[in-house]
Order: sequence, then C-alpha cells, then structure tokens
Amino acid sequence: MNCNPINWEDVPYTPSKYDDVTVPNGVVSIIVDQDVSILAAWRIYRGLSQYEVAEKLNTAQSTVSQWEASDRPQKRTREKLAALYNCTPEQLIP
Repeated sequence: MNCNPINWEDVPYTPSKYDDVTVPNGVVSIIVDQDVSILAAWRIYRGLSQYEVAEKLNTAQSTVSQWEASDRPQKRTREKLAALYNCTPEQLIP
C-alpha cells in the first residue's frame, strides 16, 4: 500500500449533531453479527423479545416488528424505546 500523501484524496465531510453519540460495542456487535436494525439490536442487547417489548409498551408485537424494520423511527417511538432500553433516543438513530 502506498501511503504517499500525493495519492490521497480529500473526502467531503458534513458534520452532524449526532457525531458525539456513542453506542455500546455489544449493540454494534449484534448489528454486525445478526444483521439486524439498531432497534432490534438494542432489544436483543437488553434481553427482550418483541413480544415482551410490546407488552411493556402496551402495543402489538407486529408494531414492534414494524418499528424495527423502519429506516427512521418516529421521535415518540424512539423516546418510548429509549426509556425501556435505558439509553437516549439519539442512540436509537441508525
């Protein structure tokens, strides 16, 4: 590999308000190893089934499944899940 700076290319970077948000390594490992969404990874990390999450949030298991399949869950959904998973809503953003 040639590490000569002449061969480097500038890559544009746009800062995000989420740059300083961290996610536990265990959650990231679940995402990678099991190929699941960040919401599903947090649920698994906390040792819960979709059914248990649904019961705790007074909703249907199919709703939890839909949340986990969503690319960008709604703010209120993230807030409910964050309270249950003991994390911040920002940690639930993919």
